[in-house]
Amino acid sequence: MGGRNILPAAHGGGRRVGGFVDGLRRVSGWIVTGLVLCSLFGGEGQAQVKGLILGPGAERYRLAVSPLKNLGTGPDVERFSEKTADIIADDLDRSGWFRIIDRSAYIEDPQKTGIRLRGFDFRDWATIGAEGLIKGGFRILPNKRIRFEFWLYDIFRRSVVLGKAYSGEIRDARRMAHKFVDEIILKLTGTRGVFDTRIAYVSTGGERFKEIYVSHLDGTEKKKVTDNRTINLFPSWAPDGKRLVYISYKKGKPQVLGFDLLTNRETPISIRDGLNLRGRWSPDGKQLAIPLELGRNLDLYLLNPGGHIVERLTRDRSIDISPAWSPSGDRIAFVSDRHGSPQLYILTVATGEIRRLTFKGSYNQSPDWSPTGERIAFAGRSNGVMNIFTIRPDGSEQRMITSNRHNDEDPSWAPDGRFIAFTSDRTGGRLIYTMRLDGKSQRRLTGSTADDTNPSWSPRVP
Repeated sequence: MGGRNILPAAHGGGRRVGGFVDGLRRVSGWIVTGLVLCSLFGGEGQAQVKGLILGPGAERYRLAVSPLKNLGTGPDVERFSEKTADIIADDLDRSGWFRIIDRSAYIEDPQKTGIRLRGFDFRDWATIGAEGLIKGGFRILPNKRIRFEFWLYDIFRRSVVLGKAYSGEIRDARRMAHKFVDEIILKLTGTRGVFDTRIAYVSTGGERFKEIYVSHLDGTEKKKVTDNRTINLFPSWAPDGKRLVYISYKKGKPQVLGFDLLTNRETPISIRDGLNLRGRWSPDGKQLAIPLELGRNLDLYLLNPGGHIVERLTRDRSIDISPAWSPSGDRIAFVSDRHGSPQLYILTVATGEIRRLTFKGSYNQSPDWSPTGERIAFAGRSNGVMNIFTIRPDGSEQRMITSNRHNDEDPSWAPDGRFIAFTSDRTGGRLIYTMRLDGKSQRRLTGSTADDTNPSWSPRVP
């Protein structure tokens, strides 16, 4: 599967108020600096990107996502025309930055109009209130391959924002659509999107056993990692996105196992006597932090990928669990009851220095350090239920980002640091949801009748 720029331009010049990209400039948030100038197909116009701004508090901009045009003679027009447009629309809606205009309002027939500039009438889209427009086409190729061409337009400026082409096997069609959405978000915010990533999680699958699964964010390409008909918990990704580490009770007690997603091979990491609990890979993938019960204490240890102990990190009579690495790999957040109730602490790996991070709330657990290093998410008890909080590593600006009468737990950051996956029992059974880092745009990710918990968001995958 490959992708390329059709056009490295962003949007037309000028200062017209009300343009799609002008609208993005009106709000404060993430800032992209720089200047790009290039010609559109040898003189169709000049395009430039300068200081695009998009972030929390922004309006949701009205986008139309047209069904794709069949550019060849192959069959299955509906399969790739409307369903691919649906994938793109759902991703953009989930991001929380765009409002997708309902397809019933569209005027033009996508099979009778073009997808490039001057191949369609911008007025058909301005009439229905669109500020931005996504058009595209596909061509079925020999040997079960497909080629897509996607475009993002600014309606008011009647200009191109982004153009990309992808080709690959038909089975990868959904991933190509996800990749285009990630490119849109990169163009408008300066940080690539996360819709071509995966989630590892625990599910009962409608039975009483807990198994590890991996799927894309839209629930496709669902892979059952474990199948031992027992209890498996807390999957966590290696930095390369190719391996998982998790707890399994397949031998009757908690053991830490690893799984290679490419070879489908499971290997033991820590199967020592006593408790072997949730482990996390270091950012460089060279070590794991794992709570081990050696003797009477449950402390944090550093292990190499083969499972050999490198260093003991904590020495306390309390319970020390749930390690979470900082993105730089120099600190580890963890949970301890050394002062009574479970609270968050931060360990400096090089010196062994430990300081308490949380002082509010009687029960705080499950820390996860954001990829930017700016905040740590965790679950804390509030008014008798668990909610998701974030806090800065220096202990300042603790914020409750869910506030409901149900339990929200197991936060896991997306690789862009803008979204969080979490478990919630808001519909009765426990399912997995996503939200933006400010708690907005909460959307259900899993929709089965199973019990789905312990989400772990993958790094970006090749």
